[in-house]
Amino acid sequence: MKKNHNYMRRGILFAVAGAFLAVTAGAASAEYPDKPITFIVPYSPGGGSDQQARRLVPGLEKALGVKIRIVYKTGGGGAVGFSELWRSKADGYTISNVVVPNIVISAKGKGIGFKPGEFSYIGMTVRSVGALMVPKGSKYKSLAEFVAAAKANPGKLTVAGVGSTGAVNFGELAKILGIKTTYVPVSGGVGKMMPMLQGKHVDAGMTASNHAVKHRATVDTLVLAGPKSVGALPGVPNEPKWTYTTTWGVMAPPGTPADRVKILNAALNKATADPKITAMVTKIALAQMRQTPAEAQAYVEAAIKKFSK
Repeated sequence: MKKNHNYMRRGILFAVAGAFLAVTAGAASAEYPDKPITFIVPYSPGGGSDQQARRLVPGLEKALGVKIRIVYKTGGGGAVGFSELWRSKADGYTISNVVVPNIVISAKGKGIGFKPGEFSYIGMTVRSVGALMVPKGSKYKSLAEFVAAAKANPGKLTVAGVGSTGAVNFGELAKILGIKTTYVPVSGGVGKMMPMLQGKHVDAGMTASNHAVKHRATVDTLVLAGPKSVGALPGVPNEPKWTYTTTWGVMAPPGTPADRVKILNAALNKATADPKITAMVTKIALAQMRQTPAEAQAYVEAAIKKFSK
């Protein structure tokens, strides 16, 4: 009897210990996040990614209860920052902008180690259609004048864009218009490209239409991508066959625990639901998005398939 009693006693102790470990493990998990989070911006200050991060950080800090530190890792059309995130610890304490299709196109570069489909996507937040712009005072007052000049002088007109992504997106428009120009790739993002355009160092520049809205005092927009007009750019014509759309979101390293991605997603969607944020993005011609992590993953996979060629 005494032997059986000891077995029962040990069983009870093991059960209590197991329950204690389960509770403490749950408590530890529930504590995330309990320290500052690093937010990587893979482009220069002043561009769309920087604007997105600064727009979101106050709401994310409020929802998560921790500080978020923005760091800039620029170069390679975003590839340097994306690679930094790829190498970061998958614990939910490092996140980054993701720009689609930039992450897909930049991954095709030589020596790139990251794979776009393997990041842990938290959610896309906004999107904007493409815009072809010229500096104020340009002799090209319309798309027709720009096209006529390009056809009369093949390869002479210069068009700036962000890295290899810009080359792909402008290449699509150039093919539709039947023109040949010289593409000028700019590393570091729109924050580096816009001054080149505003300073008339290039004939034209191409990026998302929200930048055309922000800088309309210094640039004129010749054409917008897609079939729909942009209310903040009245009178600007559209090219329905031009499919260029830029989407900004947030992602974490590959293998980040699903429960932490879920917490980050809830905080992200809460931040973007703020009426002040909604009004802000509408004013600068951005279309707001809210997604689950699964929807964000599917969105990127669709882009990978589209740009696989």
